[in-house]
Amino acid sequence: MNAMEELRAARPAHLTGGPVDPRTRQAELARALAQPRQVPRRGRKSLGWGLGLAGAAATVSAVVLVGGLAQGPASVVSPTASGTAARPVSLSAKEVLLVAAAGAERQPAATGDYWHVSSRSRTLQPVGEGFVISIEQESESWVGAREQWGSMRTLAIKPATDADRAAWERAGSPRELTFAGRKGITIRERGQKPYTGHTKSEEIFWLGRNVTMADLRSLPTDPEALRADLLRFYEGKDTEADVPMAEDPWLFRVTEGLIMDMPVSPEVRAAAFRMLADLPSVTSLGQVTDAAGRTGTAIAIDGASQRSPGDTDEGVVQIRLIIDERSGRALARESVVVKPGGMQAGLEPGTVWNTTTVLETGWTDEHP
Repeated sequence: MNAMEELRAARPAHLTGGPVDPRTRQAELARALAQPRQVPRRGRKSLGWGLGLAGAAATVSAVVLVGGLAQGPASVVSPTASGTAARPVSLSAKEVLLVAAAGAERQPAATGDYWHVSSRSRTLQPVGEGFVISIEQESESWVGAREQWGSMRTLAIKPATDADRAAWERAGSPRELTFAGRKGITIRERGQKPYTGHTKSEEIFWLGRNVTMADLRSLPTDPEALRADLLRFYEGKDTEADVPMAEDPWLFRVTEGLIMDMPVSPEVRAAAFRMLADLPSVTSLGQVTDAAGRTGTAIAIDGASQRSPGDTDEGVVQIRLIIDERSGRALARESVVVKPGGMQAGLEPGTVWNTTTVLETGWTDEHP
């Protein structure tokens, strides 16, 4: 049953057949799709499409420009009584997240020995020679209860746009570029051999503190209980730097992992969406297209901007999640320039500095 069929099924019989106030339809849509569903449990499952980047594999993230970002709430198109399309009905951030929670809850539970993630990333990086380069990478990881395997490959390091390529050529097409005040980035127009590694550790994931696979499996499935469990480790500061951060932005930051890259149950992921829906400062930035060409809704929160990793200047980026709310899956994570500085010096505000795109995830019994 699609979203609008669920909406129609949820409407009282005496209200069918006549015009509906868009605000009423909007509220009913969110309520209908936010109802939990019982999903039959399935047994062991091989790799499938799903969520997230395994947080254990560190990569350089992907980058696109934000020129096509649609501002404003997400929307769905309501059919008229005759079945033809009418004007879109806007959904607030809360309603988007409640729809995503229902979608996540509908996903079948699966098991396996290793949580497999495949992702691709791209980063825009200004260099001292006066142009911007794009760093493109892909990675895979296989995470077990006590060990993990990882593979990362650089696909290309090249001028980001035609204008940047022209500037690079005017500079003499240098292969070695100046990055963050030092030489170190080399232009590579072709992919490299993957780097692979294997480590043994139980504390593989980050959830405001280091956690194990067993910790993830014991997380509460009730939104309020999940919030309380996470806040046990809140110390009034950012998870990435020793700078003050309010409670709600901190929860948003930590919950990114539950939505994006951790092997939690459908019920826990749904609880994470519902917990975010209860944060008053969460905002919908409208429909966007991720680097893989998929459409989703960008979600952010006021006060979640942060200094760029490794910055000594005042560069600030905003973290956004791109969500396919119908399936309850996260598509990508973006860092958008709010205030240029440090590694983003020279980029315009609103530029998507980096993004990581989730391609494939799922449980498997095999590893490299």
